[in-house]
Amino acid sequence: MKKLMALMLAGTILALAGCQPTPEKTVVTSKNDGAFQAALENTESPDPARTEASAQPEPGQSGEPEAVTYTDSFTSADGDISIDLALTEPVVSGPVPVLTVRPMEISGQQAEKMARALFGDEEIYEYSEEMTRAEIEQSILDYRQFISDWDAMLDYYGGNEETARQVKEDFEGRIARLEEAYQTASEETRSVPCAWEFHPSSYYQSPDMAGMFADDGAREIKAMSTLEGQPWVFSVINREEGYRVHNASAFPINEQDAREMMEGSGAGMDAEAMKAWALAAAERMDMGQWALLSDTAARATGLGGGWDLGDQYSVLLTRVYDGVQAAPYGDAPDTAEQYAAVYGPETMQFQFIAGHLSSFWYLAASQTVGAANEDVALLPFGEVLERAKEQMKMLTAERMLITGVDIRVTADRVELGLACVPMKDNATDYYLAPCYGFYGTAAAYEADGQPTMVQYNDGERQWEEPAQAVLLLAAINAVDGSVIHPNGIF
Repeated sequence: MKKLMALMLAGTILALAGCQPTPEKTVVTSKNDGAFQAALENTESPDPARTEASAQPEPGQSGEPEAVTYTDSFTSADGDISIDLALTEPVVSGPVPVLTVRPMEISGQQAEKMARALFGDEEIYEYSEEMTRAEIEQSILDYRQFISDWDAMLDYYGGNEETARQVKEDFEGRIARLEEAYQTASEETRSVPCAWEFHPSSYYQSPDMAGMFADDGAREIKAMSTLEGQPWVFSVINREEGYRVHNASAFPINEQDAREMMEGSGAGMDAEAMKAWALAAAERMDMGQWALLSDTAARATGLGGGWDLGDQYSVLLTRVYDGVQAAPYGDAPDTAEQYAAVYGPETMQFQFIAGHLSSFWYLAASQTVGAANEDVALLPFGEVLERAKEQMKMLTAERMLITGVDIRVTADRVELGLACVPMKDNATDYYLAPCYGFYGTAAAYEADGQPTMVQYNDGERQWEEPAQAVLLLAAINAVDGSVIHPNGIF
């Protein structure tokens, strides 16, 4: 009962919270001085300039371009962080485009394809919070019992009379709405096949919450199905007002029951099988071509990747355009006032527990509307690397969220991908432009050279691990050399 009331209070607080308003300014100014737009006109690649630190390919080689390895060691500007760099330049074997894209409204047909890809031949029904007469009676009884003991309520909310009073008033309103719903409630609920039609989110509210939420412009399809014997909910949301949302998700309704089933049903898929299953599901969804995101990139950008917390595994996918994979980050607009459609990156996230699917997220649905340049000229990698090193020298322990007497960073991976970049004077469209993302690991050490240890507690067990983190150390636009500033990372 306490858990129920805590969730109810959280819902009440969220109901009172407003959405981010749409800024009045709708023109987005590029963060560069026009160099990017000028570079888009250039299709002739410059001669690659290699730095002295580069290892040159063997003479006489032909065919595919040779990978070049770069090494260097330096410290951060404040001298607190040592950085060892050893990475291989990505081989670019074909044309690299700059695309024009915009947020995509997910259709009912696309929603059904996604759901079928997850649930197979299982029946898919309209989601409903409809309650039988018996369920309404029980809810009314629970609410009345909780608010009938004022002293117990005060104790539950830490003696905060204002909070307790607000909850009591809220529950009295819920009781009134339930009593009204009781007059037309059925003795049993009915399952209706999903019609794949969008509705205001309030359409799916339970009787006690009816009318509590203002229409925020979101339109939603919410459905129910079954996966491995557990009930799941599937949702697709489109919203343009306030801030853009074009997402889909699926997860078990009873998370704890589902987890116990997954953990107790024997060995599920191994890592390779989970990756293959996710790629096959994305192909069945018919939402473009997708590829696996490296675990390094997924972890560094906060999306999770690979094994986590023992039995949990995350598979991340991003779109592939003309043979080039999208990056898992986007460039933030220059100031808070500027409003851009850069709300990506577009990703699919498949989460597994003990080798069984435990959730699915499709974020930032996007559509291509044109090509600004089908074969753009990339800057020499050596030049990009120098700009990346300048960014790495600006690293601080505070920004990396790692503490220790001695902090060492190993920069050992670079990936070329198409990243979201704001478009000059356009609040609807944005670019997918080639960018180099530089990744590495930061580790903290004590004065005696031993790794700094961090204590963890997940409520069930305690353990300690070395203080280290996988990071996106720098991201550089490969067309004009400008610095990419992903939200929440730099």
